[in-house]
Amino acid sequence: MPPRLKKLGYANVVVGPLVALVNLFIIGKSLSRLVGFGASKGVIVPLAFIAVVFCVLGVILFVGGIGLIKERRWGRIWSLIFAFGSFGGAFLVNIIAQVLSNLIETGAISIPGLHQRENFGIGIGIFTLYGILLIIFLMLADARTWARGGIEVAVTGPAGAVAQTPAVGTSGLAIGSFVASLIPFLLLGQITGLVLGIIALRKIKQSHGTIGGKGFAIAGVTISSLILLFIIGIVALFVMDTAFRK
Repeated sequence: MPPRLKKLGYANVVVGPLVALVNLFIIGKSLSRLVGFGASKGVIVPLAFIAVVFCVLGVILFVGGIGLIKERRWGRIWSLIFAFGSFGGAFLVNIIAQVLSNLIETGAISIPGLHQRENFGIGIGIFTLYGILLIIFLMLADARTWARGGIEVAVTGPAGAVAQTPAVGTSGLAIGSFVASLIPFLLLGQITGLVLGIIALRKIKQSHGTIGGKGFAIAGVTISSLILLFIIGIVALFVMDTAFRK
């Protein structure tokens, strides 16, 4: 196991609880204020869901840190789940904040006494940057070799020549799926990420190990699916809330 991964594990054990506590405090404070203003469930429920999401992400990062400290390969997987999940979480925060702001400005929902925007994204960007660092460190060649259970050795042939093993290339579709899943443009990025991810997973499976990038493809499909399902749920919730008001 690369020595830096154990140090990363200790960092995860510290940052994990901070992710949960900081966001729980910030969002909880905003929720208390909105409840005091008499905000409807259509406003409170999405924000409470965000708080739960980041609490779960904090637990995932903490568990991943424990795994890395104990030199378990699943610690890398859990840490990557947090890293990719932090992108999705930050995206959801931006979407929900924008939707709520638009609804308040158009008068679709009313919160008496609220004269300023609530900033629900404070602190989330910092943890997203930490997620980027995790991806960089955990996707380096030596970390991937350790995760596969391999050992980097030079094999010398009879004539003293070093045998070269062909490098495994990363699927461009898989990377494209992950990048597209993070693009906030009318959900077209998420739809594209979902399609590209499914195609990438199929091609990776058919390559029998000659094409890599399965982690990026899974992340792209997961993030795209969660965002699409969540937005559909939010729209349905506001529609039902408006119908009940009438």
